[in-house]
Amino acid sequence: MIKKITIIALLVALISAPDVMARKKKDKNKDAKIPVNVEVIQQEVDLPITNYKEQLNGEWNVVEIRGEAVSLPSSVRAYLLFDVEGGMIYGNTGINSLNAHYTMDGNKIDISNVLTTRMSGGYFQGVERDLLRALDDVHSLALTQVGSTEYMEMKSKKREVLVRLRRQNLDFMNGPWLVKYLNGSYVAGRDIKMVNDIDMLTVNITSGCNIINGVITIDPSIENALEYEDLKSSHNQCPNIDTETRLLIALEETMFCRKKDNNEVELLARERDETGNLADKVLVVLERLDR
Repeated sequence: MIKKITIIALLVALISAPDVMARKKKDKNKDAKIPVNVEVIQQEVDLPITNYKEQLNGEWNVVEIRGEAVSLPSSVRAYLLFDVEGGMIYGNTGINSLNAHYTMDGNKIDISNVLTTRMSGGYFQGVERDLLRALDDVHSLALTQVGSTEYMEMKSKKREVLVRLRRQNLDFMNGPWLVKYLNGSYVAGRDIKMVNDIDMLTVNITSGCNIINGVITIDPSIENALEYEDLKSSHNQCPNIDTETRLLIALEETMFCRKKDNNEVELLARERDETGNLADKVLVVLERLDR
């Protein structure tokens, strides 16, 4: 009896084996179709200082002081602006305007005559105090790059990083653009033109029907943060008014921008996906228009 049961069990196993293998193969193929998001880790690269004007000139936002992150609301920022030709540093401590003289010798820097205005800043007074004390001890500079983002490290004689700054640079958004894609759809006709002026923080749009003007808002504490606000249209009724309306909605949802290449940029929002994780959503793709 036991021998008969064993033989039957073996037969069942042999018969069901192809099904099991088929299921495994099917599951394997199913798994193979699941996209795997591989996180690209961007390495920090040291940048030798070979051209002061090109590499130092401009605004740098203060992101860390003595290893502690600087947390300020979007309406307040601490930054240093290097005027290489004048040998001056201008900026703001988060409370008061700042200016100073500086000289360079290789990567060594001597900062002197630091002056600030005298406004009281309450909670932010601590950020100002720490920044000014750190500037007194700065001995050298180092430039690094992570992806496309440039950082400046101000170091002490012992090479301790006293102040870490990130370059404020949305110049790639400047100038005239054509709206190429809107919410993933190609814009037929390609007659919607958009001009960003990052210096003046304004935007001008001609849709082929209406003229739209607005304000650009930048949050320096967030990389590439950019928002369009106070968008005002001339309110003419036109055949392509639906496209124009969708563009206005997309611009109002825009949270930041990203450079795809020298000819295209993306306007994006960040929202939670089905799994609850934050994901980037491309709202508009702009194509550079020859001036």
